[in-house]
Amino acid sequence: MKSGMITLLLTIALVAPAAFAADGKAVVESNKCGDCHKMTGPAVKTIAEVKARKAPDLFYAGSKFKKDWLVGFLQKPEQLRPAGTVYANNISDKGGKDVIGNVPACASKLSAGDAAAAADYLMTLKDASMKEGIAKLGKFKKARAKILVFKKQGCDACHQIKKRGKGGVSCPTLFNAGKRLNPDWIYSFVKNPQHWDPKVWMAARPDLSDSDFQLIVNYLSSLKKK
Repeated sequence: MKSGMITLLLTIALVAPAAFAADGKAVVESNKCGDCHKMTGPAVKTIAEVKARKAPDLFYAGSKFKKDWLVGFLQKPEQLRPAGTVYANNISDKGGKDVIGNVPACASKLSAGDAAAAADYLMTLKDASMKEGIAKLGKFKKARAKILVFKKQGCDACHQIKKRGKGGVSCPTLFNAGKRLNPDWIYSFVKNPQHWDPKVWMAARPDLSDSDFQLIVNYLSSLKKK
């Protein structure tokens, strides 16, 4: 009897995640997430396609995000891109100063159950070519990391990293990068952004060493502001 119960519980444990992901796909489809997000690859290859984007690609969401963050975001979305997905579409020149227009907000307001199911499904969408375990998190020299990130690489020219109101608005905020992003994806994206998005305006950094990339990953992964 005990053996049979153990077998049943193991079967449920193995089958449940797949079923939950299938339910999540239905949630994603019923909420028409694909109307704004590209749910299947490959990435767009022309400027016209880039300008037509309404929201970030999600066909590699499982490689990019952390599941816990996704669950929270799907219930209560936050503004990650101050000037929108394509900043050039939302910025105008007024009196010699760039002014951000009304940036459409994500309409997702799922229940906790639906958000968990949708996150389970999104985590199955991965880029099989991304190396896993390449990011080595641990103790790092924060002062050296800041010099690399801010002074040498100038990441805050495009990203708001430290706090709201300081930094660029053309790219996603990084206040809570440590809660939101998979460290392996950070490493891969910083090293070769065009692998993920051929038309992204972020430059590759062939001059940086592996230790530099690890330092950047460790610093960004330490940013966990709410």
